Amino acid sequence: MKRCKVVRVSSLVFILFLSLGFKALSEETIQQAVEREMPLLRGDMWIKMDPDSKVAFVWGAGHIITIEEVIMQKYPELQRDSFVMKVVEARTNSPMKMNDVVAVVDKFYLENPDKLDTPVMGVIWDQLIKPKIKTGIAGKPIN
Repeated sequence: MKRCKVVRVSSLVFILFLSLGFKALSEETIQQAVEREMPLLRGDMWIKMDPDSKVAFVWGAGHIITIEEVIMQKYPELQRDSFVMKVVEARTNSPMKMNDVVAVVDKFYLENPDKLDTPVMGVIWDQLIKPKIKTGIAGKPIN
């Protein structure tokens, strides 16, 4: 009796696993799921945001970068030539205030209304980070 119950439960779990697995594979990719749950902030939304929300976005991104930087300092084996380290390099070479970052992004979208689909972090990379670093991520050439 005990073995029969274990077999039934195991079979049920297996069938559930298979059905969920096939459903997940057939309905959407990981990229689509990420974009659905947390879409990239792009120019079309940025231009509608109030100044405080824009600063909050930059502040939040800054906190993530700072956390990663502190972790890499504490655990040197985690250090790598990443996006975070490129932001740190650019910030070291030319520090900016959050309102200045917001102003650069605002200016980009105002001067390029045809590029409102460009992610805000892409604008920050192209306008503020890339010009202030020696090499790209993982030592690759900056293009």
